[in-house]
Amino acid sequence: MPYQTFKEQQEVEAVDIHTMADMSAADYKDYLDGGLLFVDHHDVLRSQPAGYPLAVTKAQFKELMVYLKSIESRVGSR
Repeated sequence: MPYQTFKEQQEVEAVDIHTMADMSAADYKDYLDGGLLFVDHHDVLRSQPAGYPLAVTKAQFKELMVYLKSIESRVGSR
């Protein structure tokens, strides 16, 4: 593995599956913007509940988008 990982225990606040399934598109958009994801003052895309980084560079962000698009067909049936 060419990169290092770390483990950290922390309390995480998030929405459960049933609540998320019942969200309107507008509510989900609000949850994404501030409840699930945020960009910090160093321009790092982070998970809001846990605070860990998701993308630090534009190239990583683009790879994340490609990955999400590649698994789109596997997510949800609604």
